[in-house]
Amino acid sequence: MPKDTNNLPYFKVRRRIDEKALADFLLRKFRPKIKEKSPQHFLTQPIHFKTLEFIREKSKKYPYFLRFDVRLYYPSINHQILLKNLPEIYQKISGDPISRRFKKYLKNELPEFLAASPYAKGLPIGSFLSYALAGIFLLGLDLKLKNPVVRQADDYLVFCKNKKEPELLLKNIILPKLNELSLEINEKKLKSGKFHQDKVSFIGFDFFAGYFTVSEEKIEGFKKKIIKLTYLTRKRPEEATIKSLNNQILGFSHYYKFASSKKTFEELDSFIRMRLRRYLSRNKNSKNKEGNLLLTNSVLEKMGLKSLLAIKEKYARKKRHISRKIAKKKRGTGLYLAQLNTNAQKELREKGHIYKQKMILQELRKLTGLVERLVKRIRKIERRDDP
Repeated sequence: MPKDTNNLPYFKVRRRIDEKALADFLLRKFRPKIKEKSPQHFLTQPIHFKTLEFIREKSKKYPYFLRFDVRLYYPSINHQILLKNLPEIYQKISGDPISRRFKKYLKNELPEFLAASPYAKGLPIGSFLSYALAGIFLLGLDLKLKNPVVRQADDYLVFCKNKKEPELLLKNIILPKLNELSLEINEKKLKSGKFHQDKVSFIGFDFFAGYFTVSEEKIEGFKKKIIKLTYLTRKRPEEATIKSLNNQILGFSHYYKFASSKKTFEELDSFIRMRLRRYLSRNKNSKNKEGNLLLTNSVLEKMGLKSLLAIKEKYARKKRHISRKIAKKKRGTGLYLAQLNTNAQKELREKGHIYKQKMILQELRKLTGLVERLVKRIRKIERRDDP
């Protein structure tokens, strides 16, 4: 075994540039076909708020769900099965032959990338190529599931029409396919139920009765990060501590700003301020020497501390402003179209009037011609009758 390898299934490799090029090639090949078959697939639709909208809409037509994921997915991906399945999956979804470049990658670059593992299975963590390969590896299962599906890496949410369907899908499609890929289902996260009766957790959100909230697991994880940044034993300047806190606040607030999270954000803001006050009052390197009493919310804000709730409200205001702007534009367009319609009707009326006049003139010409012919005939008859 090489000395520079890590014995853990999650390992890291060095060659980033070649990996990126190979990952881009694979995604260029697979993405258009995946988008045709499954537009909401995470390889083609990375924007999570659109995923939330999809879940909300589909839950109205499909009242039941099946939620599952794969146990130790990245470390469990078998290299031999992966190399065998890649061309088969591509041909199945595209119907196109494998190109020379694709064959070259399958023969040289991909085996070299996979050989960095000390085992015959597993993908390195933190690699864009691993992300692409992990997404493609389960495409066979995605294609077999005819129900609407939302997938994020190895996390699945399958929409079902009745209570028995989750069990049938699990027994007839999901478990056999995972077994074929040498993968196991995660029993701890396996769940089925009804959307308006059972809470379901997916991509960090809890979905229940048509509303998304922040999952308890993610809230606790966020609190642990805040506690770690405000340990009393840490000796850092207050500017550096506040900057680190703000990084966590910005990431968390922007990800969960689409959820019904006002109360959660208020509680977390209070928790962050409490931890920071405690840290600043006991940290010898802090400039604050007055204690907690003078560290009001406004003082902490002046010191640069951001607020989860303020970021969410700012986004909500911006969204309302954009909505009003779009509505105003639509109203303006409607008035413009109405004006155009009025002008068009007026023009049609004028054209109709002109057309009627032309028709009348045409009839008059015909009558005039007829009268002239009658007059000529009468005169001709009169000349004959004269002695």
